Amino acid sequence: MTVLLLIFFGFLLFLCLVALIVGVILFIVRKGKMLGALMMAGSLVLAFPLFGGFMASIIMTAPMEYHNNSMMMHDDLMDGSTYDDTGGSDDSSSYYDDSDEYTDDWDEDEYYSDDYTQYKVGQAAEFEDGTWVTVSKLEKWTGDSEFQTPMAGFYVKATILLENKGKETVDFYADEFQIYDQDNFDGDNTYKEDWNLSLKPGAKATRTVYFDVYGNGPFHVVLSDVSWSGSVK
Repeated sequence: MTVLLLIFFGFLLFLCLVALIVGVILFIVRKGKMLGALMMAGSLVLAFPLFGGFMASIIMTAPMEYHNNSMMMHDDLMDGSTYDDTGGSDDSSSYYDDSDEYTDDWDEDEYYSDDYTQYKVGQAAEFEDGTWVTVSKLEKWTGDSEFQTPMAGFYVKATILLENKGKETVDFYADEFQIYDQDNFDGDNTYKEDWNLSLKPGAKATRTVYFDVYGNGPFHVVLSDVSWSGSVK
């Protein structure tokens, strides 16, 4: 119905335009000035309401088409089909674009021996800045009232010997040390002793770090690109 109205008003506007052109021509000719003036005035008077009706028909047509499209989509869904709003793309890989990122994050939480210079617990490792670090022993610690029940039934207490044989002061922090269990999954620093140490040249110090682990040993304690492996006693 709205399409028919659109055609009807469009046709009448076309007739008004023709009448306006004829009126202008007659007005220019001296003998037909009166008739030309009447035709121009009449066509302009009729053109305004006709133009309004024409625009109203356009406005009414657009919602009807949208409504029809919505009804068609609804009918499709009622038939059990799936509405596709992806523009026809069937590339399902777009849903997994971040899979590599997730894999990388997971890999960062695992221990790979090839990534480290490996030592046994009790051995000293030399670093480029002239410091020597030794994870001297690993012990079980049951915890106390300040801590929750450990995940593996016990905490791991790592005793660490630090020695500066270099020429400059070197800083060490408790949270620089990490631990991995026999399944290569990382544990958590409990921060029972959240220390930081500025070790001057020629100085030595012993510190402890407490870890909450998921599995059993042997464990791997890591500092930078060096690891110490051993079992708890």
